[in-house]
Amino acid sequence: MAHDPLSPREALRTRTGAALAVVGLLVFVYSIVVLAQLLLGVIVGVGLTLGVYLTYRILAVFDSIADAAQRLVAVREREADHDATTDRGSPRDPSGDRLGERRE
Repeated sequence: MAHDPLSPREALRTRTGAALAVVGLLVFVYSIVVLAQLLLGVIVGVGLTLGVYLTYRILAVFDSIADAAQRLVAVREREADHDATTDRGSPRDPSGDRLGERRE
């Protein structure tokens, strides 16, 4: 079964998501109040939280792709097994056998 990735709202409700939001907010406030550098706060604060979330989403996409590939292989194996079992029951045509032909 495919993994359903969390939306940003659902991700913030988890313990890890809340911790990342708090750390991002603290870094942003620290950069504005103490360092007086707005751009640093935006880059680090937003980049940290958004980067982790996007990495999570990308890994979820890779998981979905791997799951789909496994399902596709399973279907092809079932089809191959089905074809192999139906081929066993059919009689073989000796006229198509080249080993039985002799050269003179």
